[in-house]
Amino acid sequence: MSNEHSDNDASVAQTRGKALRTSKNAAMLLAGTMTRMIASFAFVLYSAALLGVEGFGKFSIAVHYFELFLSLCASGIAIMLTRDVARWPKRANRLLASALTLVACLCCFASPLMLLIGWLFGYSSDTLVAMMIGCVALFPAAFSNVLEAIFVARERAEFVTLGTAIESTLRIVLSFTVLGLGYGVVHLMLVLVVVRCVLMCSYVAGLRKLGPLAWDLGRPNLKRFVWRWRVFAAENWMATIYTNLDVVVLSGVAGEAAVGLYSAAWKFVRLGSVVAKSFTTAVYPVMSRMYAESQESFRRLYRHTIRAMCALALPAVIGVTILTDRIVDLLYTDEYANAAPVLRILIWVLLLEFLNPFLSHVLFAQGRQHRSMMVAAISLALNGAATYLLVARFGAAGAAMGCVLGGLVATVCYLMFAMSWREMLTTGGVVLRVLLAAVGMGAVLYLFREASWPVIGVLCLVVYGGLLFAVQALRVDDLRYFKSTFLVRAAT
Repeated sequence: MSNEHSDNDASVAQTRGKALRTSKNAAMLLAGTMTRMIASFAFVLYSAALLGVEGFGKFSIAVHYFELFLSLCASGIAIMLTRDVARWPKRANRLLASALTLVACLCCFASPLMLLIGWLFGYSSDTLVAMMIGCVALFPAAFSNVLEAIFVARERAEFVTLGTAIESTLRIVLSFTVLGLGYGVVHLMLVLVVVRCVLMCSYVAGLRKLGPLAWDLGRPNLKRFVWRWRVFAAENWMATIYTNLDVVVLSGVAGEAAVGLYSAAWKFVRLGSVVAKSFTTAVYPVMSRMYAESQESFRRLYRHTIRAMCALALPAVIGVTILTDRIVDLLYTDEYANAAPVLRILIWVLLLEFLNPFLSHVLFAQGRQHRSMMVAAISLALNGAATYLLVARFGAAGAAMGCVLGGLVATVCYLMFAMSWREMLTTGGVVLRVLLAAVGMGAVLYLFREASWPVIGVLCLVVYGGLLFAVQALRVDDLRYFKSTFLVRAAT
């Protein structure tokens, strides 16, 4: 009996230790991402006012293509690397060498392709030069994403947080200095090259502290890595393209000034999605192991996660929809007044930004990346046609409509592939209760929409919190689950 109690105590201690490590990993990733996004948002407000709509549009186009091709070159590889290192930690050096080699090859191909697209779309000379500099920044940025995957897989996200803090601080200081000295878009892109090189060097230094590095490539290892990566690549490329078509089509049809208005609204949406992105990144290696150990615990995890994400996103979506004009007037100059109707539509993407990345990672953890690839293909086909027609008719607002439509179709497909019909009905009922609470909060907010910002914040918090419990969208048992089980690394 004493041995049995000792084993139970050891098991409990081990489980708590794993939960703490995972919670720390999620918190560190959230802190790092929040640091970058808050710093980036502060810079957006300053640069948007200083550059004007057209100048900000040029900068947004260059950065958009940089981020688009960065995702095409590195995101799929980083997702697979995170999963594989979490499963086979002893193969980390071998996997890392293959990943870095593949990323380097992709960046060499992506750089001239980016410039070719810029030339075909007939962008201004400033935009083309900025895109050319973005091609240089692509290499250190892609390498950094791969190294970041190692830290996430090993649950040492504090290195990511530190590197991100250094990169964000340096970028803000240099960017404000550049704009203060009267320079423009091209010099801002040069800052991007510098800070991404600094980030890469900080990650290399952090990786050395985790253990000795060895370049273990080998042609057979690389071939196996590429073979496993092909499905991740197809899914990632289609998903990345369909989620970035809005700016690409808008810039080609409506011009750089329209992109400036659209980007001003879109930056606000991105600021709100960092919580979901950080949690999804942190919990992905946990889900990969949990699915093999206890599928029931795995299902409980993603059901509770969907509820929590909707509870966070829906009040923000409804609140911004009601207060759009006040928010745009507060954050931007009068030149950006036309961004308000765009934001009123685009804010609904926030809910989809919470759900879709997580649901795709649920399929990755289940080993069903083929289904995620199918979702990306469906969304790409629909979004490609709808976005062009909507942009041609409604301009920047049409791009926002296409973005919402494509994301909604993807969400429905993800739910159908990841859940049984019974699970979908159960989850839908819970989400409906959350929606009722959010709508109730919105009704009260509409009555007090002219009140001061502190009053609005307190009022929404009190009303929404009370309604969540009143409609039983959130219960005491749920809070206990979130505290004890939600971030447990292994099934309990």
